[in-house]
Amino acid sequence: MIIDQKILFTAFRAALEAGKEIMNIYKKGFKVEHKADGSPLTLADQRANEIIINALSRFGIPIISEEKPLPGYSQRKSWEYLWMIDPLDGTKEFVNRNDQFTVNIALIHKSKPIAGIVTAPALNFGYLGMQNAGAFKITDLQKAEMLSEKDFSKPDENFSRLSPSVPADNRILAASRSHIDEGNAEIIRKLFGHENALKTIHAGSALKFGLVAEGKAHFYLRNDKIWEWDTAAGHALLIAAGGDLFTWPDGSELLYNKEILKNPGFVACAGKDASELLKAKLSL
Repeated sequence: MIIDQKILFTAFRAALEAGKEIMNIYKKGFKVEHKADGSPLTLADQRANEIIINALSRFGIPIISEEKPLPGYSQRKSWEYLWMIDPLDGTKEFVNRNDQFTVNIALIHKSKPIAGIVTAPALNFGYLGMQNAGAFKITDLQKAEMLSEKDFSKPDENFSRLSPSVPADNRILAASRSHIDEGNAEIIRKLFGHENALKTIHAGSALKFGLVAEGKAHFYLRNDKIWEWDTAAGHALLIAAGGDLFTWPDGSELLYNKEILKNPGFVACAGKDASELLKAKLSL
């Protein structure tokens, strides 16, 4: 399938605009509220959500967002295409002011992520992944604001192409900024032999997917269940870069717009060959 460039350019612009508004609020200060599940919510989440939804609604493609009421599955299950959005991924990172938060926009087709945009407005870089076009790093978001739709249609001329691989040794795990919990340690022992088999670097939000897509890390894994909007854009980026992701512990494909939008655990790999080798270990 050829992805409509106008639709993706609009999503790209929406991510940049949402990031600018997030940074305005980040610099001025903000109040923190809490949702029913205890997770934090700020004006930045809400304003970024409004900007993205207003931009994408014109195409008539259904939207699932962390900050938007969710339609019932009886309605959603017939959607061939949909947007999966996390307008501010890493609100805890935002509240803690460590800059490691992102804007995530993914396009889903028949339950599979086919395009993903991840921007880190406080760090002034981002990522773009598109089925059949590849994955790219956006090295300067401020300069990217000047790109036209024609520029966007020539990603190799305007972005840095990503092509990660997994080395035989000195392999690196991208992990949450918090310590590896026992569940994650169990995955590492099963797949790599022991807990210290991998070097570890820490990052917040969807930036862990970016590290793997760049090849700065080679694996990212989760034992705990997180929402589809937390992974969709990064998953699309990784696949476009030539990587792979499978569910833990059954080694299946991670799909989207499920009846329950919580993901199982998963393992993301910088290369497909490494992914196949790890999946083979699941049956041992």
